[in-house]
Amino acid sequence: MTNADASGHHQRLRERFTNSDLSGLADYEILELLLTFVINRKDTKPIAKELIRQFKTINRVLNADAADLQKIDGIGERTCAFFHLIREVGAYCLLEKASKQSVITRRTDVEEYLRFTFGNKQDEYVAMVYLDNGNHVLGADIVAEGTVNQCAAYPRAFFEKALKNRATSFIIAHNHPGGSLHASQADWELTERLHKIGKLLDIPLLDHIIICQDSVVTLREDGRWPG
Repeated sequence: MTNADASGHHQRLRERFTNSDLSGLADYEILELLLTFVINRKDTKPIAKELIRQFKTINRVLNADAADLQKIDGIGERTCAFFHLIREVGAYCLLEKASKQSVITRRTDVEEYLRFTFGNKQDEYVAMVYLDNGNHVLGADIVAEGTVNQCAAYPRAFFEKALKNRATSFIIAHNHPGGSLHASQADWELTERLHKIGKLLDIPLLDHIIICQDSVVTLREDGRWPG
């Protein structure tokens, strides 16, 4: 495809989006459209199709490591930075949405934000969501990170962040890159320790959420929840 042909194809793709939003586009075409904003004079369809072939979903593409993305011919640092920006803007919008809702009655908003943020990470992360007196989200941080099988999380780190952010309660969440939705013994031990210390400091732990790519589990609804 010549530069002129590529430019014409990009324009037609943008017009299809303008007329029908994303509903009229296949997954690879959505990526193809995104790529036109950073790759102007080249046919982006083969790159988009290869991204879908390698990573399966758009979400996984946006959450992929830059090193893995750049293994695909046509993907450079600029494209990786663009994908990172899209992911971060999306996560920020979801956090804004969650911050305007009561976590107790709209826990799904927090779950959606956390799953989008690191549900597809290859390594395990533990996050903390800070809440105010009205149970609204003040913010969220990654507290610990590790390998695909292990992540060391220490109670002191959680409460230092809670105090720094003036949280009156908090939720913790971590991902299971392997896809399991079952809480491990270590998950329950951390939950019990944070719950106990939280009661002493009057900064209660409200929930512990396990996040996978397409689903979540809340430990508070389990019969083993402390107290």
